[in-house]
This record gives sequence, C-alpha cells and structure tokens, in this order.
Amino acid sequence: MAFSQLIQAQSSFLPINRELSNLYEYHALNHNLAFHNSVRPFRSVDIAPVKGIDSLNLSITPKFLLFNVEKVKKDAHSRLVLRPLFSVLPAIDLSNNKSVMETSLGLFGLAQMGRKVSLSVNYISGNSGFANYVDSFIQTTEVVPGRGYAHPTKQGYSYYTLDGYVSYSPSKYFNFQLGQGRNFLGNGYRSLLLSDNPYSYPFFKLSTNVWNFKYLNLFTMMSNEPGFGGTNSKFGRKYASFHFLSWNVNKRLNIGVFESIIWQGDDSSGTRGFDINYLNPVIFYRPVEYSLGSSDNALLGLNIAVRLTRAFVFYGQLIIDEFLLKEIEARSGWWANKHGFQLGLKSFNFLKIKGLHFQTEVNYVRPYTYSHGLSLQNYSHYNQALAHPLGANFYESVSFLRYSIKGFSIEGMGLVAVIGADSAGSNWGGNIFLDYGTPKEQEFDNKVSQGVKTNLLIMGLKISYLLYPSINLRLESGLVMRNKISDVLEETSIMFYLGVKTELGNIYHDF
Repeated sequence: MAFSQLIQAQSSFLPINRELSNLYEYHALNHNLAFHNSVRPFRSVDIAPVKGIDSLNLSITPKFLLFNVEKVKKDAHSRLVLRPLFSVLPAIDLSNNKSVMETSLGLFGLAQMGRKVSLSVNYISGNSGFANYVDSFIQTTEVVPGRGYAHPTKQGYSYYTLDGYVSYSPSKYFNFQLGQGRNFLGNGYRSLLLSDNPYSYPFFKLSTNVWNFKYLNLFTMMSNEPGFGGTNSKFGRKYASFHFLSWNVNKRLNIGVFESIIWQGDDSSGTRGFDINYLNPVIFYRPVEYSLGSSDNALLGLNIAVRLTRAFVFYGQLIIDEFLLKEIEARSGWWANKHGFQLGLKSFNFLKIKGLHFQTEVNYVRPYTYSHGLSLQNYSHYNQALAHPLGANFYESVSFLRYSIKGFSIEGMGLVAVIGADSAGSNWGGNIFLDYGTPKEQEFDNKVSQGVKTNLLIMGLKISYLLYPSINLRLESGLVMRNKISDVLEETSIMFYLGVKTELGNIYHDF
C-alpha cells in the first residue's frame, strides 16, 4: 500500500495491523515523540511526524494502482488510491492430513479531497476452508471469525466484508467519522477494553485533540444471538456507546480512562432504538444509566503505557464490570466481582539487535465478566467477544519474537492459557453469551479457571518476504501447532501453510 500517500491524507485513517502499529511505535520511541498509540486505527495526521516509517520502501506505488488527483485539481492534498486485496493460502493439517485453502479477493480505495475530507472503501469476498477447531466455532456461531456471516460451500465457507468511512476534520482539534469498521483500544496484542476481534459494525466517531488529551466518543450499532430467521435478521440488534480519554502526561507516560454501555434495541416496552440519553459526550455513563432506571451493561476501564527507555515499553489495562468492595476485601469469591487485568512489555531492538522486537503479555479475566442478565446485552458483536476472544474465566500468557530486515521477517509466537469451560447445562462464567440469570454454580468461592479446567497451547513460526511493497504483497509460510485439552476434550492441529497475501487487517484464530 502507498502508506506515505495515506499519511499525507490528514483526515484518513490507517489499517489496524499489529506489525504496522509496532513499527509506528518503534519510530516514535526512536524520535522521542508522543502520540496516542492506544487509540486505533491511527489517524494519518497523528503519524505524519513519525519519521522513518518508509524504511521498507512502503512509499513506492506503481502508476496503474495510484492516480494522483492533484494532476487534475492541482491540489497536493487531493488524491485517489486504489489497491487490490487478495490472498491465496493453501494449508494442510499435519495431524489429520486435512487440506484446506484460504482464498479472498477485494479492493481498497481511498479518496482524499483537500485537507478536511476523505472517503475510504474496503471490500473483501472470500471462500475458505479452516482447521477443525475453527470449523467447529463457525458451525456453532454461524460466523467466520472477524469476517461475518458464514455461508457453507464445498470448499468451506464463503463470506464478505464491506467496510468504509467518510471522515471530516473541520480543524486540527476535531475529526468526525461515519462508517463501518472495527476499533481497538490499548497498547497490547489483546485488549480487555475494546478489540478488533469481531466482525465490523456501523459507527459514528468523534475524536477531539486538545493539548496532551485525545477524547474519543464512539457510537455503534451491533448485533448477536442467532435464531431470528433470515440472513440479515439472524442477529438481534443492540447499540453501544464508548468514551475513551487518553492523556499523554509526558513523553513517557500515557493514561487512558474508558467506559462503555450496551443496550438492546427492543425491550419489554417495544422498540427502544438508539437511546439519545447516551449521546452524552461527557464521561461517565453510570449517572445517566441510573437516572434512566435502566439495567444496561456498563463497563469501566483503565489503560496505561510507560516508556521505560527508548527500547522498552510497559503497558497494562484494568476492566471493571461489577464489584462490591466489601466482598473484595472479604476475598469471598463473590460471583459478581467481575473484572480483569492485563500486564505487558514490549522491547524494540531487543538485546541491542536492530530489527529484533519482543513482546510478552499476561491477561486475566474473572468468571462472568462481560456477561449480562439479558444475554443480548453481553459484551459481544456477531457472536464474537468485543474484548478478548477467550471471553472470561481464564488467564493467558502470549509472547512474540520477531526479526525483520530488508523486507524479510521471521516471527515466533507462543500462547499458554488456562480456561474454565462449562460442562453440559452448567454456567461457570466462561461463556459470556449465557445470561447470569442462568443458574450459577455458586454465589461465592468463584475463581478463575473454575469448571472444566482446560489447557490451551499454541505455538507458531511464520516467515514472510515482502515481494511488492506498494501493495503489501507478501510471500508467507508458517507452521502453527495448537493443542487444547481437558478431562472431556482433546483437540490437536498442526497447520502448515504457504501462499501469498496482501491483506492488512488482523484476524484472530488463536482461541
């Protein structure tokens, strides 16, 4: 992709991509620059001061893929970018000799009209087969992870995504964005606040940048819960509002405060729709919820990032669903003390080796977190968690070691998790789609990994080479070993794949 062209487009946004996010953060650290990198997708104008991001020749753009409108309008801030999207990734599961193929085809387009207005469209249509455990997930949820509704085919499942936005920046302080897409809040690989794990959703977003503060208002329409009949009405409608205030205390410390609330589109009184009371632009929502006498699903959170040196960044998150202080002090294990935390560390030029990056983090979420008394109001969209893909009632450690040089990269990853699963008819708090009105196993003495204790191990090695930087065309090969085991379950897959791809969005199969 012509990233340098996108960066010049001040009202546009860059794709949410872990590798690129780490690249931006590395160069920002290297130049001692502060930007709000816990709010993704990044706005291009925020990345513009970060020098060095074209070090992989990402600015090269063939003429047949880029038509610069400035040649017509004589306006250096107007342009049109078109880029093909495709992937062809044949794979084989060495544990059972099952062969699958991931194929997709699409188009990315960006129109920048002066400094203030931009439009973007991202379309992908795919037909893919998956490992058995992903196939089981799709059969249960009727959703291809991160891709939307699954249509069964001979090859596996077909799907399509159509994302895009209209962005308007009346000044350097404000940006208005209307579209369909995903968002991510945090500095880690996972987010316990809001992640890009599920399928995209319609949204309206207002970003305010004043001094060292960035304030995000995000209003969305979401859905889940299958069983309403018909492809489009298969998921019940709900709405969500989010506030996130990011403060760069100085060039080393960033603190973010988060809140969200989810409510269903229909209740006992009929069609509720979008509740205008939640258009309140001022943090916090809890007083508004209480004034409405509602039982909507509200969450509070904290995000923190500390630059220890130019090479090391410490980060963390805290998510609070519900709690009662006296029960926490009593250490009673009360079921409704629902919270989670994240701790992580990034190292750039690890061991003083240029191009070697290391990241490790721990995530911990108590039982019943993100769930709600009304199942439609749980913290999910399209039958996938809005935060961590494992839901709740787990602890996890995940690490990455990546080396990059001149378009070549090799990355190893390791994930270990302990999950508390449910046996038939039980509710131990791991399944966020069960309402907590469903009989719980116990009021007190609840602890993480209760229920059917399940161990998850994922190890992977990925090698890629950037064949055509302008469209991010990569030759990629990898081996991913996954083992999930409990007293009632054992799943093993060893997937080897080799192919080419241009897509940039994060897709998560590590669950």
